[in-house]
Amino acid sequence: MAAQKKQQTTKRQRQEPDLLLEGGRVLNVYSGELLDADVLVKGERIWHVGPEPDSTGENTLRLDMSRKVLVPGYVEPHCHPWNVYNPVSLGEEFCRLGTTTLVCDNLIFYMMMGLERFEAFMAAFSEMPVKFFWFIRLVPQTPLDQEETLFSAANLKRLLRNPLALSIGEITRWQELVKGNPKIQEMIRFARTLGKRVDGHTAGAKYENLGIISRTGVDSCHESINAKEVLDRLRLGFHVILRESSLRQDLRELLKGVRENPLSLRRVMLTTDGSSPAFQLDSGMTDHLVGTAIEEGIDPVEAYRMVTLNPATYFGLEDRLGGIAPGRDADILVLGDLRNPTPELVMSKGRIVAEKGTLLSPFPVPEWKRFSSAPDKEFKVRANKDFFDIPVKGIRDGQTLSFPVIRLISTVITRIERVEFPIRSGLLDLSARHGLCRVAALDRRGTWIANGILDGYADGIEGIASTFNTALQILAIGQNPIAMALAVNRVVRIGGGIAAVEQGKVVFEMPLPIGGMMSEKSLKEVAVIEGALKEFLSDRGYPFHDPLYTFIFLPNDFLPEVRINRMGVVDIKKNEVLWPARRLPNKRRS
Repeated sequence: MAAQKKQQTTKRQRQEPDLLLEGGRVLNVYSGELLDADVLVKGERIWHVGPEPDSTGENTLRLDMSRKVLVPGYVEPHCHPWNVYNPVSLGEEFCRLGTTTLVCDNLIFYMMMGLERFEAFMAAFSEMPVKFFWFIRLVPQTPLDQEETLFSAANLKRLLRNPLALSIGEITRWQELVKGNPKIQEMIRFARTLGKRVDGHTAGAKYENLGIISRTGVDSCHESINAKEVLDRLRLGFHVILRESSLRQDLRELLKGVRENPLSLRRVMLTTDGSSPAFQLDSGMTDHLVGTAIEEGIDPVEAYRMVTLNPATYFGLEDRLGGIAPGRDADILVLGDLRNPTPELVMSKGRIVAEKGTLLSPFPVPEWKRFSSAPDKEFKVRANKDFFDIPVKGIRDGQTLSFPVIRLISTVITRIERVEFPIRSGLLDLSARHGLCRVAALDRRGTWIANGILDGYADGIEGIASTFNTALQILAIGQNPIAMALAVNRVVRIGGGIAAVEQGKVVFEMPLPIGGMMSEKSLKEVAVIEGALKEFLSDRGYPFHDPLYTFIFLPNDFLPEVRINRMGVVDIKKNEVLWPARRLPNKRRS
């Protein structure tokens, strides 16, 4: 009899909810109402919403939510967790401010790790206190050696089958969609058979091209820069992700495109995209986006839907995420007021993980060495000053050459400017031109180098080198080839990062030991170093607001007008190599 009674008690305890949030008001994103309701949580799921049931017991933790508002955990639908921070440090910051689900770009991790290690990486991050999902890139952002092998259809299909992969990631080469690229078309059809989404990147696409892109099966775009572009994309059937990032602060303008048309808001989401560390800290995360939307006259219920139910529905996860209802994941935020979206308490996966803006415990740190770069991505180059000369063949000394200078007109946008340079000792002579920098893209293994000239970067920089770019190569910029070589060798020595040299000495350094792209430090610590980089470059003439984005985008193949990558100096619009890269002899590798 005693054993039977004990068994009944144990069974009853197993049926009891773990947590009762009582006396609060729940934002029901399904009905658009703010309702008085208790919320019961059992394990990682919501058990009950409404009047308190009889199923609570003495082991149920009860929290008083009087005068509080409960809303679903926020969803970041388009995240690049590798902007010198890493996904752990970024996830911690998102989490403490209420974002409990992140849909992340796989590009850098996949390029660093290859197929099997990236799959293991996704699995490891599924154990974090918040949810990490992924979007899968079909192509890189710059031409790569063996691109077709890494981004083969077989590899991509295997990744898309993974339940942690929610969509095809932003297709930056949208011109290939317009041309009818058969591989991309095949992958879009395959994704649709799996019920996965297709995210677009349609920056600069005209209306007629947007129609073609929509017809190919692209579902969304986050590249609108004004209200008209938002409406164009909505009218063509796209889901639209409105962006507020360190690169572009457009959100208030973009909201004008949907404010007067409430029905359109059901197909709108919000993102911070790939903002810099300092911007993330200064401006907040998803909570800041919601607050901005409310300030701009968006109905608060719709503002919250844009970061909860809308992205959950878009990714086919509305049975799990995006609302406070029975059976959904227990990702719940406690707010003091609906108009103040920064949470007082954050619950993720049924556990309280942050309170008053502070994490209760840090995220587990993965074995970064296990997920670091593959052997063919390791640094095996040692530079010397003649790497950064520009040899010219077939032109005599004293004659001139019209060279395609890369003129930087914003953080990321470039123009081609033909400039005449004299030839001396078989090399391009820059000595008569003030303010120009040499620029080079250099293979990590030391097999090739692309040389160019950069205008508008900084007129007082001796040499700076960076492994932080989406080509996973080394960029070097400066006016002194000796300083440039020393800077390259310094970033190689520290295993990746950014380093600047003046008068033979390292005067700035940002180690990025995770694949040469990411720091192991906290977001706050990285933001301090980023601030020092901005100050350093500004003092030497860098005129723009975000030098990290210049490093990211200089090798890319999808923004106008001219880039430098393993092909050389390339006219992107014409797909024409203006000055080819050159091979380096074996003796120059370490």
